[in-house]
Amino acid sequence: MLFRYNPERGISYARFYAEYFRVPEELRLFFYDKSGSDCANFCSQCVWAAYGGWIEGFDLKTVGENIKRIKETVRMMPPDWFGSVYFSGSNKWCRVVEFCEYALGPKTYGPKAVKVFEGEWRDLRPSIIQEGDVIQLVVASYAPYRYGHSLYVTKSGIIPSEVRICCHSYDRLDAPLSEFSNYPDEYRRLRVLRFLDTTFYK
Repeated sequence: MLFRYNPERGISYARFYAEYFRVPEELRLFFYDKSGSDCANFCSQCVWAAYGGWIEGFDLKTVGENIKRIKETVRMMPPDWFGSVYFSGSNKWCRVVEFCEYALGPKTYGPKAVKVFEGEWRDLRPSIIQEGDVIQLVVASYAPYRYGHSLYVTKSGIIPSEVRICCHSYDRLDAPLSEFSNYPDEYRRLRVLRFLDTTFYK
């Protein structure tokens, strides 16, 4: 069965869970890495939500139903791409490089993406970025030779300050993309992933 990628649902999820420690404990869903290594985990959650794994709603009954769906790996792909209430999840779920490779790789089932841009900030036309995209960054002070950070796009725009993102590590809610583009020596390269409709086991 083909499942639509719905950016609006992913954005609703991203905005509610972006500032994780402001979310009441009884409404939290996935494991959160308190050491801060949580950005890809969070983006996988947003992608999962956009594919309909998450039932939209923040009351206790709906949260309980969503926890059950997580445990049953609804709209996930065990043992490849899955999150957890109890730990970070699979490497393809919670690690930046593995998440990208899995999303772009050929597969019958599971999240499917195309890369719409890769390069330096000076070559980016921000208007190509769409809501629901995932942006990944090379961070010089963290991992200068590979991608090491992920952002979820919640608002498009024609200049970086108009494009808004949510992310973990550090938690940001609708922050302007210019918080990153203004520092090209630190955030050296970026790539933009766009998710497509796809099929899942369940």
